Amino acid sequence: MKLQQSLFKNIIIISLMFFTVSCASTKNQITGFEKFVYHSTRCFGTCPSLSLEVNADKTARVQRQFFESRGKEQAENSGSFQGTLTNKQFNILMKAIKASNYESLKFPDIDCCDAPIVTIIVYANGKKTYLKSMMPPQEASELILFLQDYTSKIQLPTTTEKFEIEQ
Repeated sequence: MKLQQSLFKNIIIISLMFFTVSCASTKNQITGFEKFVYHSTRCFGTCPSLSLEVNADKTARVQRQFFESRGKEQAENSGSFQGTLTNKQFNILMKAIKASNYESLKFPDIDCCDAPIVTIIVYANGKKTYLKSMMPPQEASELILFLQDYTSKIQLPTTTEKFEIEQ
């Protein structure tokens, strides 16, 4: 009898641990996530050109171009990269996108001046959310700063394969 009770308790504990881990790993996910695209264009100065595409299967492509001065490219860290994100890299990105409440953001149609144009595209639940502006709203600044840093630093294998990331 004691053996059965002990076995029953162990099964309950293991089940609860599995349930807790399962919930924790999905709470930051975007329901029905299909694809994410981010662009930040260069400006007339040293603003980098950054592009990121991440798919639901965690495959990612990055194009980035950094500049030392106006028109002079900084070769280090510039280039094209592709590979598969780790679970940690993917979850950090999903958490940031979800926290931005991207579906309620509104970007004004401004592309007049010397500043990067930011584009964010999210495919989820059969819908496409498309945001593009030179002057995104303040509500998007935390996400944009995160994406600029994330895209600048993400480590993926360099590729010579030519590819286009959706605009």
